[in-house]
Amino acid sequence: MRLKYYKTILEAHDSDSPIAAISWSPNNAKLAVATSERLVYLFDRDGTRRDKFSTKPADPSAGKRSYIINSIMFSENSELLGVAQSDNMVFVYRVGADWSGKKVICNKFPLTGVPLHLLPAENGFFTGTSDGKIRLLDCKSNKSSSLWSVGSCCVSLARSQDATLASGHIDGTIYVNGRLLLRYTLPPTSLVLLTPYLLVGACDGRVTVYDAQKGIMLRNIEPTLPPDKKDFISAIPNPSGQTVAFGIFDGCLIGEVKESGTVEFSPVSLPNMYATRGLAWSGDGTKLALTSQTGAVIVLEAVLKCWVWRESVEVQHVSARQLLLKRLVGDAPTLTVTSRHGDIFTVKFIGHDWYAVCRTASTLILCDIARGLTSEISWSGTGERIYAAVGGACLLHRAGELSVVEYGLDKVLHTVRTERVNPHVLSVRINERDHSDNRKHLAYLLDRQTLAVVDLVTGTQLGHWWHEARIDWLELNESGHLLLLRDTRRRLALLRVDTGDKEIIASGVSFVQWIENSDAVVAQTPTHLLIWYSGWEANCVEMCECGGGTVVEVIDRKVSLEGGHLPYVTLDEHRLAFNNALRNGDLSGCAQYLESVNTSADVASLWRQLAEKALDKQDIQLAVKCYQGLGDEARSFYLDSVVQLAASEGGGDITTVPVVERNLSGLRNPLVQAKLAIFSGDLTTAEEWYVRRANHPEMAINMYKQFNKWTEAITLAERIDRASVPALKQQYMDYLNSTGRKGEVGAVLAASGDVRGAIKVWILAGRARRAATAMLQHPALLRDDELLHAVHDQLVQAGRLDEIYKWYRFLDIKWMKQNPPPPLPSMDTKEEWWEMAGEISERRGDNKTAVEYYARGNNYARAVQLAREACPGEVTRLEGEWGAWLVSTRRAAAAVPHLIEAGLTREALSAAIEAHHYKKALQIVQVIADKDSIREECERLGEHFITVQEWETAERVLISCGMANRCVRAYNAAGKITDGLRVATAHLSEEETRDIFIPLAKQLRDDGQLRKAEQIYIGLGDPDEAISMYKDASQYESMLRLVAAHRSSLVEATRRHVAQALHAAGDLRAAENYYIQADDWKSAIAMYRNSGQWENAERVARAHAPVPVQQQTALQWAATLSAASAARLLAARGLASIGARWALQAQRWDIATELSSLGGGITKREIARHEAAALADEQPEEAEAAFLRAGAPEDAVTMWLARGHHQRALVLAEQHAKHMVEDVLVEGARAAAERGDLQQFETLMIRANRPRDVVQHYKLLELWEEAGRVSREYLPEGQESVPPAVPPLLQRAADHADRGEWWEAVRLLVGASAAAASGGATRLAERAALRATRLARDKLVGETRRAAADMLVERFDAIGQSEVGEQLRAALLEGVENDAPGTSKDYEDESEPTVEVREPELDVESSALERLAAAGQWQRCLAHAGARAPHYALRYAAHIFKTHSRLEGVDIESADIPEALSQVLDTLRQYLILDDGAQGVPSIDANLAKAVCNEILVRVSMSPKAVNAIVDSADVLVAAGADDRAIQAITLLLGLHVPQIASKAARALLRYTDIIVADVAFYASGVIIREEGNAGAREAFVILNHCLDLAEAADEDSQNLLDYTDFECTDWSREPLLLERACVQGETLDALRDWVLALSMDRDVEQTLPVDSRGWYAPKVAEGESCCILTGYPLGSRLVTFTNGRCANREWWSRVSQAVRNGNPTASSIIQHVTKWCGPADFSHI
Repeated sequence: MRLKYYKTILEAHDSDSPIAAISWSPNNAKLAVATSERLVYLFDRDGTRRDKFSTKPADPSAGKRSYIINSIMFSENSELLGVAQSDNMVFVYRVGADWSGKKVICNKFPLTGVPLHLLPAENGFFTGTSDGKIRLLDCKSNKSSSLWSVGSCCVSLARSQDATLASGHIDGTIYVNGRLLLRYTLPPTSLVLLTPYLLVGACDGRVTVYDAQKGIMLRNIEPTLPPDKKDFISAIPNPSGQTVAFGIFDGCLIGEVKESGTVEFSPVSLPNMYATRGLAWSGDGTKLALTSQTGAVIVLEAVLKCWVWRESVEVQHVSARQLLLKRLVGDAPTLTVTSRHGDIFTVKFIGHDWYAVCRTASTLILCDIARGLTSEISWSGTGERIYAAVGGACLLHRAGELSVVEYGLDKVLHTVRTERVNPHVLSVRINERDHSDNRKHLAYLLDRQTLAVVDLVTGTQLGHWWHEARIDWLELNESGHLLLLRDTRRRLALLRVDTGDKEIIASGVSFVQWIENSDAVVAQTPTHLLIWYSGWEANCVEMCECGGGTVVEVIDRKVSLEGGHLPYVTLDEHRLAFNNALRNGDLSGCAQYLESVNTSADVASLWRQLAEKALDKQDIQLAVKCYQGLGDEARSFYLDSVVQLAASEGGGDITTVPVVERNLSGLRNPLVQAKLAIFSGDLTTAEEWYVRRANHPEMAINMYKQFNKWTEAITLAERIDRASVPALKQQYMDYLNSTGRKGEVGAVLAASGDVRGAIKVWILAGRARRAATAMLQHPALLRDDELLHAVHDQLVQAGRLDEIYKWYRFLDIKWMKQNPPPPLPSMDTKEEWWEMAGEISERRGDNKTAVEYYARGNNYARAVQLAREACPGEVTRLEGEWGAWLVSTRRAAAAVPHLIEAGLTREALSAAIEAHHYKKALQIVQVIADKDSIREECERLGEHFITVQEWETAERVLISCGMANRCVRAYNAAGKITDGLRVATAHLSEEETRDIFIPLAKQLRDDGQLRKAEQIYIGLGDPDEAISMYKDASQYESMLRLVAAHRSSLVEATRRHVAQALHAAGDLRAAENYYIQADDWKSAIAMYRNSGQWENAERVARAHAPVPVQQQTALQWAATLSAASAARLLAARGLASIGARWALQAQRWDIATELSSLGGGITKREIARHEAAALADEQPEEAEAAFLRAGAPEDAVTMWLARGHHQRALVLAEQHAKHMVEDVLVEGARAAAERGDLQQFETLMIRANRPRDVVQHYKLLELWEEAGRVSREYLPEGQESVPPAVPPLLQRAADHADRGEWWEAVRLLVGASAAAASGGATRLAERAALRATRLARDKLVGETRRAAADMLVERFDAIGQSEVGEQLRAALLEGVENDAPGTSKDYEDESEPTVEVREPELDVESSALERLAAAGQWQRCLAHAGARAPHYALRYAAHIFKTHSRLEGVDIESADIPEALSQVLDTLRQYLILDDGAQGVPSIDANLAKAVCNEILVRVSMSPKAVNAIVDSADVLVAAGADDRAIQAITLLLGLHVPQIASKAARALLRYTDIIVADVAFYASGVIIREEGNAGAREAFVILNHCLDLAEAADEDSQNLLDYTDFECTDWSREPLLLERACVQGETLDALRDWVLALSMDRDVEQTLPVDSRGWYAPKVAEGESCCILTGYPLGSRLVTFTNGRCANREWWSRVSQAVRNGNPTASSIIQHVTKWCGPADFSHI
C-alpha cells in the first residue's frame, strides 16, 4: 500500500497537547477526534469540521476537569459514539449515521475500573479496564457484563473480523476470548488480531507474529528504527484485514500481511510528528488518520493509482487487493471491492458501466455498483461471456455451461448446460417478491423448442416443456410461479410452473412485459394494447387502443408509447394492488384497501370479484360487505337472511366447521347451503341439499315453482310424490294461460297427443309457422280445409307484414297510434313462412302461386325448379332475381352463373370481381364489346393483377380500357421503370410522360435509388441531368460512365474535377486514381505533399514523374523529418551528396551534419562555417558557437568587431585567438577614441603595449599634460630597473581596486612605492605614490582618508619630496576635519549621544537592505526587513508590476489569475495582514501604497471569475489604506459572485470603469444581467453592445471616438480605462457579437436603458451622495449603519446575511470584508 499526504485537519500546538483518541465511523461518513481539552470534534470524510461537542464528567460536582478521555469508538451501525473516561465511566452518544441527527446521551455505563480501550460489538462496545476486566457494554439493555477478568491492567484490545476478541495486559499476558494464549516479555502495547495470526508490538521495536489459536510464535520481525525510537505506540488493521499500521515516533509503519503470516513493513516518515498516539482507518480503507503528541491530526490517503473509465466511473486502487468504484455523477454510493484471494490485476465495466468485473489469479469478482454488492467466486481461465443484469444475478457462459451467481454471495448458485445464451431466452428470479420462502428460479432453453426451469436453491429441475414453435423470448414473473414465452409466430403463451399447464393467450404479439411488483402483463398486438391485471386469470384481458403508437417501455405504472397520438397509457393502480392482495389470499386486506380507495374510482368490478372469492371461501359476512359496497341491496338482503338463518340454525354460531366433524350447525347447515346454492344460481345443488341432506323435498318443489321451473318441479314430484303430479300439471297449465304463453300451451297439448287442439291454439295465438309445421308433420290434417285455409291465410298475412308497414307509412299518425301494426318478424322467420305457404300451395296444386311464394321466401332453387315445369317463361326473370339476391347477401360467387343465365353480363362481371373470381371476370371482359361502360370494373380488375404481379394481364386490361396512365404509374411504383417508359412511350404524349417521370426521378434521387433515376433521365433523353445527379451524390464512377457514353469530349476535365472533389473530401487515394487517369500526376504529388503523406507522394513520383521531380520530392520529404531520419532517407535513395548541398542552401545544418557522416561529400567544419555565416547577421551568439565548432575563432572575433562588440571580441580572442588580442585592443581603443572615451582609449592602448600611440593621440588633441603623464609613466627616458617585489604589489592593488576595496588598494600602492624606492626605482616609487594619492582623493572618506594622507606624507618625505607631501595632505584633509566626530567641543555639546551609536547601525542596515533590493534579492530583503517589511513589500509589488505586462496571462473566463498578480497578493497579505507584527503602511509610503492598490484593482478586474483572488485583493486594499472608491469597486466585483445582489452589483459596477478595465467590466456585468432572461434583455443588450464598442476602441486605439449620447442618464465614466488591446476577444467576443446581432433584430426589445422616476438609470447616484456599500445603488429609507459612517440598504444586507446563514462562502467573505472596511454594523437605531 502506498500512502501520500492528504490533509491536516488539526494543526499542532506549541506545547504538549496530545489527541486523546480518534475513530472513524464504519460508514465512512464521520471522523471523531477527542482532544486533551475533553472536546470531541466531528469531521466529514473530506476532513471538513462539521460539528463539535464537549463531554461531561461522571460526577458533575467533581468539576469539568476531573477526568480525561481515554478512548472513543463508533458502533457498528455508525449511529453511536462511545467515550471512555478516566472517571470510571463510558458515555454513549447517539450522533446519527449522517449529519441530520441530534446528539444525545443514550447510555452510560459506570465501571469499577478506568476504561482504557473501546471496540465495537454487535449491540454496543467491548472495553478493557485498568483493573484487568474485559466487559461487554450492551446499549440495547443498558447493561454491562464481564467477559473475563485478569487482575492486571489492560493495555491493548483487538478484535478480528470473525468477532474474536483479544486483550493484552501490563504483566505481558495475552488472552483470546477469555483463554490465556501466551505471555509476552513486555507489556503488549500494540495488538492486532488478524485470524489466524496475532501481531504483538511493544517498546522493544519488534513485531512478533503468533498463531492466534495455539499461541505458537511464527516469526519475529524487527523493522529498521532509530535506537531511541523503537516504541510501538498504537496499531490498527485496515477494514479488509490485509494491511496493518503501527504508530511509531515521527510517523508510522505500514505492513502488508501475507497469507503465510509474513509482514512487509514500509515506513511513512512525518518529521516533527513526535509520538503517533492514535490511528484510525476510514471505513473503505482509503484514508489513514494519525494523531500526534502535539495535537495534530494528519490524514494520509492510500492510492496506488487512480483512473477514470469513459468519464463515468472513477477507479481508485487503494492496494493491490482493494479498490474503490465511484460514479462521477454521484447516483450511487462508492463501492469498495476487496479480494481475499489475490491481487486484482484487471477491471472491466459492462452493463452501461453499472457493473464491474475484476480478476485475480484464481478468482473473479462481480460487482453491482447500484446496489453496492460484490461476489468473489473461484474462476480460472478466460473466454467466458458475462451477462451482468439478468434478474438480480450475473450469468457466466463458457464451453456450453451457464453459471448463475447471486450478487452478494461468494459462490456459484447453480450450473446448467445450454448453448442458448441470448438474454431474451434466459430468466432469473431471486427472491424478488417475497424473501421468506427463498425462491430462486432459472428458466432457460434446452433447445430451440424446449424450455426448462431449475430451482437454484436445491439444484433440482422443476420441469421441462416442449413448444410447437421456436421460442424467441421468455421471462418468469417475480415470484417464479408463472412464465411467459413468445415464439417466432408471435404467439404469447402462459405457463404455470407449479402445475405445468400451458395455454396460448394472445397472437401477433410484438411487445410483452411483466409489470413490476405484480403479476400483471402488458402486451401489444398490431391493433391493440392487451392488459392482464392478473396473470393467473389469462381469460380476463382488457383491450385498449394504442393510437397507432409502439410500446417502448412500462415504468411507473405507465405504458410509454411513441409514434402515435397517445404518449402513454396509464394502468389501473387499484386493480394492480387489489390483485396482489387477492393473490396472497388477504381477503380482509382487499376489503380494507377497497374501502380506502377514493369514491370517485371505479372499483365495482373489484368489489364483485372479491364477493365471488368470499363466497367461494363461504365468508358470507365479507360477501355482504362487498355487495353493500356495490350498492346491490337485493343480494345484501338475501345474504343477510342467510346469515340470520345460519345463526338461528347454529345457535348463534355462524363459523364454518369441517365436514368431517358432522356438525351441521352454522354455515354447514343444509338449509343454509341450499340457500347459498340458490344464490349462486345452482338450483340442482340446492335440490340435492333440500332432498338428500335436509330431507325437505317439498322445499325443493316450492323452490322450482318459485323460479317457474315447472318442468323440474313436475319431474321431481314424479320421483318422490306422484299424487301431486296432476295438480302440478294443472297449476302449470293455469300459469301458462294466465301469462298468455299460448305457444307453450300448444306444445303441452301436442305432447299429450292433441295435435288438432294444439294447432287451433297456435292459430288463435298467431303461431302460424308452428301450426303449419304440425300439419305438414301430420298429413291427415291437410284434408281439413278449414284448418288448412286458416293456416294458409295466416302465413300469407305474416309474410306480407313488410308491405303492411309500407302502407302504414302513408296513414295518419293518430290512426297508427290507435291501430298499431303487428311486430315485424325476422328475415329468417319471414322466409320460413313464405316457404311453408308455398309448400302448402304446392300441396293444394296451385303451382304458380307456389312459385311466387317460394320466390318471396328467397327459395329460388325450388321456385326455378317448379317454374321450369309449371311456367317456363318465368325462369329468366327468376334467375336474374336469384343472382341479385345472392349478390345482396354477399354470395357473389354463386350469383355469377345465374346473372349470366339471365343475360346480365355487366352485373355478372361486377359479381365476379366482388367474389374475387378474377379469371372468370377476365373471360367476361373479353366478351363485352363496349369497354367504356365497364371502365370502373376494368380498373378494379387491373388493380388485382397488379397486386399479384401479373403485369402482362394488368397491362392488357388497363390499356384496353384506355388507362395507360394508370398502368405506367403501377409499373413505376413497382420499380419497373423500363416497362413504365415503354408503355408511356407507346401510349402517352411526351408532356404526360415527363409529368409522370420527372417527379418520380426526383423522389428516387432523394431516396438514394440513383440507378433507377438514371434510367428515367436516359429514357427521357436527358443524360446531363443524370450526370449532375451522380455528381451531387459523389458517385463519380457512375458519373464518368455517363460522361464517357454521352459527353466523351469532357472525360479528362471531368476526371480532374472529380479528383479535386475527392481531395477536398479527404479521400486522397481515390483522388490520386482520378488524377493519374487525367494524366495530372503533379496535382497528385502536391496533394499528398500538402497532406503530409510523403510515402504516397514519393510513390506517385516514382511511378509517373521524371527523375528530377523524384529527387525534389525526396528532398521536400526530408525537410519535414528530424535530422537523423532525413539523412537516412536521402542516403537510402542515393541522394546524400545532392541532399548535403540542398541542406546547406536550406540552412538545415542538422541534416547536413548527419549527411557528412553518410557520404555527403562535405565536412562538419564546412557546415559550421556555412552555419556561422548565415547566423552572423541575426544570431551572433549562435554564429560564434558555430565558428568555434568550425575551428575559426578569428572569424568569430572579426564578426564581433564588425558589430562593435569589442569586449566580447576581446574575451573571445583571449580564450581562443591570443594572437589577435593586440589587434582587438587597438580596435577597441580606436572605437573609444572615436566616441571621446579617452580613459578607455588609454587603458586599452596601454594593455596593447602601445603607449607611444597614446602619447601621439594626446598630442594631436593638444592634451599636453596627459601626454606628459603617459610619457613619464610608460616611456621613461632612461632605463630604470624595476625591483621584483613591486609588480606583485601593483597587481594586488589593482585587484582590490577592481573589487571596490579602496583602502587596501591605497595601502598596497604605498607599499609598492616603498619597495620601488628601496630598490632604487625612484620614478616608479613616485608614480606609485601619485596613483595612491588619486585613489585616496577620489574614493576614501573619513578616518581612512586621514590615515592615507599621513602615509603619503611619510612616503613623499622618504623620496625627498616633503613639500609635495604636505600639499597633498592639505588637499586630502580639506573638508575632513570638520566632519570628524569629537574634534569640536561645541559639536560634542550639541550632539546627542544616541546618534553617535545608533545612526551608523541604522545606516548600515538600510544600506544592506537597499543592496539586496537593488540586486533583486527581494525575498532575502523582506526576510531581514523587520519593521520595514511593508515598505519593501510595496516596492517589491511595484517592481513585479513593472516587469510584467497587464495583459500577461489574462483569461477573463478563467477562475485563475496571472502569476504576477498572485505573487503580489501573496506577498502583501503576508507582510500587511498575516504577520503578527504587521503595523500597516507607514505614512511616508501612502502614495506608493495607493499606486499599488490601484494597479491591483486594475489587474484583478481582468479576472472577474477569480473569486478567491478578489477576496484577497479586497483584504489587501483595506490593509494598505486604498481610497474608498477603489474599495467600493472591489466590493462590487465581489458582489458579482453573491446571487442575492449580483444583478444590482453588476449594474452599479459600471460607475467605476475609469479605475477598472472597462471592456471586462461591461462584459461581466452584461452577462450577469443577461441571465435574468427577458427582464434583463434590454439592459444586457445596451451594456454588451457598448462592450463591443470598447473592445473595438481598444484594438484600434480609437477611444476618443466613443459615443456616450445614450448614456446621459447614467453616472458611467466618460474616460474608461482601456489597455493596449481588448481583454474580451476570441470565441468570447464572437459569441457576444452574435448575441447582440440576433437581439438587435428583435423589435420587441427596446435598445435603450430604462430610467426611474428621477429620469435616471436606477443605479445612478447623485454627485456628493453616498451609495449602498453592498449594491452600489442609492441609499433608501431603511438602512444599516456602520462604524465609519457608511451605510447599506437594510433589505440587501439582510439577504446577504441570510445567504451566510445558508452556507454561501462568498456571501460570508463579503460580510467579513465590509466589517474590516467599515467596522461592525450598528443595529441600535433599528
